[in-house]
Amino acid sequence: MTANPIRPAFMRLLKTTLLLVPSVVLAVLLWRDAVNVPYWDEWDDDSAGLFVKLKTGQLTFGDLWAQHNESRFVLLRTFVLLLGSLTHWNLGYEIAVTFFLACAVACAVYWLGRPAFAGRPAAGWAVLFISSLLVFSPAQSEAWLWGMEMILYLPLACILFSLLVLRSKAGETAKWFSCAALAVVSTYSFCNGMLAWIVLFPVMFLAEGRDGFKKKSRAALCWLLAFFANAAVYFHDYNFPQSNGFWQMLWSEPWRVARYFFVFLGGPLVDRYSAHCLETATIIGIVLAALFAAICLCLFCWRKNLPLTRMAWPWLAVGSYGILSALLATTGRSTMGAEQALSPRYGIFGVSLMVALAHLVPLLAFHSPAKNDFGKPGGSQPGFALAALGAVVILLHALAFPANVLNLSVFRLDLLLGKAGLQFLDALPPQPADTSFLFPNFATLKKNADALNQLGSRNDDLIKTTRLADFKSNPQPDCGAIGSTQTVGGNIYLSGWALSANRKTAADCVLFTYESPDIKPVIFALMDSRFGRADLVAKFHDRAYVAAGWQKAIRSQDLPKGALTLKAWAYDVQTRQVTPLQNEFHLDNK
Repeated sequence: MTANPIRPAFMRLLKTTLLLVPSVVLAVLLWRDAVNVPYWDEWDDDSAGLFVKLKTGQLTFGDLWAQHNESRFVLLRTFVLLLGSLTHWNLGYEIAVTFFLACAVACAVYWLGRPAFAGRPAAGWAVLFISSLLVFSPAQSEAWLWGMEMILYLPLACILFSLLVLRSKAGETAKWFSCAALAVVSTYSFCNGMLAWIVLFPVMFLAEGRDGFKKKSRAALCWLLAFFANAAVYFHDYNFPQSNGFWQMLWSEPWRVARYFFVFLGGPLVDRYSAHCLETATIIGIVLAALFAAICLCLFCWRKNLPLTRMAWPWLAVGSYGILSALLATTGRSTMGAEQALSPRYGIFGVSLMVALAHLVPLLAFHSPAKNDFGKPGGSQPGFALAALGAVVILLHALAFPANVLNLSVFRLDLLLGKAGLQFLDALPPQPADTSFLFPNFATLKKNADALNQLGSRNDDLIKTTRLADFKSNPQPDCGAIGSTQTVGGNIYLSGWALSANRKTAADCVLFTYESPDIKPVIFALMDSRFGRADLVAKFHDRAYVAAGWQKAIRSQDLPKGALTLKAWAYDVQTRQVTPLQNEFHLDNK
């Protein structure tokens, strides 16, 4: 009987569709949640200020080279200036670049992993699916929605494409220069980018054993010289951060340091809203680190098996990048506490280790030490154990997925509140939301925002009026209310909840007005912050209320004298419409 060609084609289509699901889901989420507003570091003089210098002809190479925290963002600044000049610095394009960098990482993982599973297509598809889940996980919410965080993905992309170059049939000289160029790109993208020189060295010069190293000793020496030359240039006039107490804490509280390291690695697979998220992340991190160490030990014992080690070395490099990145973060950030290690922007580093393990575990599992082979029918058949391990990863991802999607939505709401503060930057006095959700230095924020607007570098169209009558009103009922009021001394504390009139989500922002018989409604303040309203979620059985709570502190001295009525309004930053909230507060401001 002849084989039916339709069934294999259908299975390939089904598998391909399954592999694309994580990237498509993330693309939909980013399309929904992306907000065009610079955030924190992007408002600094060495970021937003560069657009001003570019427009006024004052930009120099020194501005591009200037140190930012521990990094030299030469490539990021150059790229953002070029892209921003074409798009009026629309952050949506930078978010799209981050997504396409993740796509490049996923494609490189696929190409790099194909040879190892040539004889085991089912295992190859399973590993690739798990890798796709990890790379496109919404757990990295801040990295996905914060434009400049594209730099977090660039070093990993450079390492992966260097490994593909080493697998190619190009000449040794071409491989050396290609990898060196990618390592330079990695170095000047993010502070841990210099690790590319370190993790690529063993793959390039040690993977073929002692004899192979002797043949490449001159190339290895040139690689080390290039690395030290880059380091010398990078650290010229470098301002090393002041001691943060890491070494003292390492000596006095070693577990706190170790816990930060493990939480950093395990964070992408935990629900950050769970009461035991730190404990779960610690356990996952310990398992990942121990598994990677055990695999390294096994490969050392089987180092004479060149077919196996050739397959394993690239993934050892990727896993080492994740481990070393966690160590760097631990030395610089562990004094902030283990909670800081759960920051969503750091997810890609833990993902690097997980993707490496997803390939290394099957490599060793299918290897038969007795027969010194890999992937042949005589090898071991640990299908059940591997399926169980893969199921655990998928289950952890699935359990954390709703919370990670929620984290994306909450971060979007923070960005929308920041955008509302930006729109009212010229109309209102400094608001707590400005320094909490845009940039902590209000003077720098105001200076750069006004300059960008005047020079046409951004299209923010800042609001110039505070008269409520100048805004469109959307009298949608049941969009929220002032829930509680309290007066303490000269301060008035208001809190309540608010939903968007146009979408079933928390309101972008809440505006506050005062009025009297002699004063028409005037906008005088924005909400300070949000808080969770689990009570409303339970009451209305709708998660749209989860971040609908708001609060505001008002100083009576900032209000006109006399009898006043204070009201709250839900504000939409896109349409600039206001929607009245229920209840009001009456004040006799003497």
